[in-house]
This record gives sequence, structure tokens and C-alpha cells, in this order.
Amino acid sequence: MEKTDVLVIGGSAAGLVAASTAKADNPEKRVVAIRMDEKAMIPCGIPYIFGSVGSSEKNILPDALATTPGAEVVIGEVEDIDTEKNVCTLKDGKQFSYEKLVMATGSTPVFPGWLKGRDLENVYTIPKVKTYLDDMMKRLEGCQKIVTIGAGFIGVELSDELKKAGKDVALVEILPHILGAAFDEEVAIDAEEALKERGVQVITGRKVTEITGNGKVEAVMLDNGDKLDADAVVLSIGYTPNTALAAKAGIRIDSKGFIAVDEYMRTDNPNIFAAGDCAEKKRFHHKKIKRCNARINGMC
Repeated sequence: MEKTDVLVIGGSAAGLVAASTAKADNPEKRVVAIRMDEKAMIPCGIPYIFGSVGSSEKNILPDALATTPGAEVVIGEVEDIDTEKNVCTLKDGKQFSYEKLVMATGSTPVFPGWLKGRDLENVYTIPKVKTYLDDMMKRLEGCQKIVTIGAGFIGVELSDELKKAGKDVALVEILPHILGAAFDEEVAIDAEEALKERGVQVITGRKVTEITGNGKVEAVMLDNGDKLDADAVVLSIGYTPNTALAAKAGIRIDSKGFIAVDEYMRTDNPNIFAAGDCAEKKRFHHKKIKRCNARINGMC
């Protein structure tokens, strides 16, 4: 068994920053981040690999973020957490003990069970997984008509980038305007008009009822009976937190499916913290942020 002072499960944005910060503030401590994928993607840059950037290799989150201050990155998958003994066990049998644990297990794109045709070939989501995205990029090279379902940040950015790459793109959103959950109507309309000027077909206030095709995507059906021809469909309708490992370990999950935390991002277990997409979202006052930073800095 390997002994660590701070163990981070997850090595994407939240995980690497947590590991980097813990090591920088506690240089005498051993800090290890464990993640499943060989390379981590920069989450916010993912849509741009389909157009402006052109390659997933140009959107890699460097391990140096954590390793430069002296933290370690281990490739593996944590299978079990013993919160009484403070031990994590990986699938390959290797074990790590810890004094403090940070859960940064991220999120997974929503894949709606209610949507008929979701299992057809050329239906995609946008996970933060390099191998999946590389395969998706290669397959989309042979597709011309693409329908994006969901006009949050990822859906809007992806649609814009696919249009830059020369595709015929239709973006479907159930709300009255794109980015409607993030901005007020005035800003959302401005963004919508800009996207239309770039050549993206924007369809708002409409629900997708079905994806049709014979083994492979051929069209997308809307609730008003309209049909959008398509060679591929990208689902961008939200994400769900990856909390199965935490739940298995008995860590409390809130009513919305996130790991429950207090104002210090600490779970009910004083030795376990959570950060990033998997953690409950909190609104902080300035004084609370200062206290939170002080607590994290001294958590070992």
C-alpha cells in the first residue's frame, strides 16, 4: 500500500488544480491525483477541436499543472473507497492510503432514455474523453448535415465550430432562445443573431421527438412535425455528476445528485472534500471564500 497525505480522485480541471494547490500550499506533503484517462482534455476548449483548433492534441490539459509544484499523477481507476480506514483501492489491486481525499470525478453527458433513435449510428454526445472525441471527429468527416440538440454553451460553440469546418448545421433548442439558461433575453437574442449570421440554422422553442434512420441517422423530427435531414446528431442537453463511487462509499449525495458539501467544499466526512462538476454548487460571500481558502490551506 502506498501512503499519501492528499489523494485526489480525478485528473481533469478540478482534480489537477486541487492537486497543484494542495502541493503548493503544503510542499512537505505527498499529493497524488488518480485519473482513468492517459490524457486529460481542457473542458471548455473541447468544442473548438472540431473547427478552430482542429485536433484534440492541441487541447490537452498539461499534467505539469500538478507535477511542476511536485504533485504526482497516476493513471488508474479507483474501484472502492474505505472511508473508515482512509484507503482507496484501484481496479488493478493497488491501494493508496490518505489523510485527506478530494473527489473530483467530474460529469457525464446526458444520454436521454426517452429519445427514440438515440442508439442509431452517428448519434454523439460530448464527453471529456480524448479517445471518444478523436473517433467522433474522424466519423464526422464523412457527414455533411449535422443537427445539434441543445443550445447551452457546448451546443452553441460546437455548432459554430462545425459550421466553420464546412458542415451544414442546424441547432435545436426547446427554450425560446439559445443560451436561455445562462443569459437574459437581450444577450441571448444577440448571440442567436450572430450564430445565424455565421450560417447556422437556429430553431428555438421546439422539442425533438425522435431521431429516425435505418441503422444510421437520417433525420430529426420536431414536435411541430418538421423534419430535419441529418447525417449525424450531437446531443448537448446537459451533464450528470459522476457520483456512483462516492455513493458506494457512503458519502452523502444531495437531492440533485451531487456530492453534498459545506461552505468549505467538505463532505459530511471531515477528511473528504469534493470539487468540480461532481460537487454540490454553493453560493459564497467574500468572507466565506477567505475562510474556505484558509481551511483548505491548513487541511493537512
